[in-house]
Amino acid sequence: MYNTGVLAYLNLVAFLAVLPLPVEDEILAQFVVFQSATCAYGTLKVYLYGVRAWALNRGFHFKPWYERHCVFSAMQGLKRLFGAEQSKKLAVSPELLLIMLGLMDFDDFNCVMLRAAMLTAFFGMFRKDNISVEKASAFNPRANLTRGDFIIKGTKVWVRVGHSKTNQFGRRFHWIPLVEIPGSKMCPVAAVRAALALYPELPGDAPMFLWKAAGSAEAKPMTHSNFVKAFKLYVKKAGLDWKSYSGHSFRRGGATFAFNLGVRPELIQYLGDWASEAYKRYQEMSPETRLELPQVMSEAIASDPLYL
Repeated sequence: MYNTGVLAYLNLVAFLAVLPLPVEDEILAQFVVFQSATCAYGTLKVYLYGVRAWALNRGFHFKPWYERHCVFSAMQGLKRLFGAEQSKKLAVSPELLLIMLGLMDFDDFNCVMLRAAMLTAFFGMFRKDNISVEKASAFNPRANLTRGDFIIKGTKVWVRVGHSKTNQFGRRFHWIPLVEIPGSKMCPVAAVRAALALYPELPGDAPMFLWKAAGSAEAKPMTHSNFVKAFKLYVKKAGLDWKSYSGHSFRRGGATFAFNLGVRPELIQYLGDWASEAYKRYQEMSPETRLELPQVMSEAIASDPLYL
């Protein structure tokens, strides 16, 4: 498919009578818009990576398409317009959480941090970008969760979120409560307390979730890679297919669990900080919930002599 993308790109530059190299932003943006008439969003991404490999092989620098403003804007517009085919990742369930926690060694620094991150993500329905960072050097206390964002009040922890997908300019604070579960391995409050106790001397604007690389005594901000790789490792240890899960599985799992408990949808939407009804995509009905409607209908028929 790489070759197909390169050929399509060369056909376009020939039609426009411009040089194919170096690859210019405006030409690449025109390329994806033109190809969108016959290609899905996922295919366009493959085509772009094909053009990148082709350009690099010929000794030309190639700035990633997502760093090219006009190309990125075009791709985002096409994604919103046509949608992007995505493999639906499974939701983390309380049962899976319990199994994974049972496999961890809480004398280990990273396990303590991972437990706190996972339980915060699940019970708070957090996005991966709040819990972890793209790379350690990219930590931003205005966008990523800090120690000062976790305010402990008795049996609850209030998490202050000043930046999210729906609040990209930090114009408000979104407060999410975590409630104590006495005696449970899955208690998010106990997990947060344990993580904070590892480095009590750190200031409030320090990263909440830290990670130590193998053989290193230095703790750095937990990255997406740290978080997701460790999570998938424990999924694998639990005997499940790690490829079926992603960092987003906690957000999906928290929403699904709440939905099947009968929590009002508007409350799930509010606490999960969804600006639209997109949150409904994350709510997966349990077999018991699916049975409620046909069960009620069957009982109504059975109890009315008219239908017997």
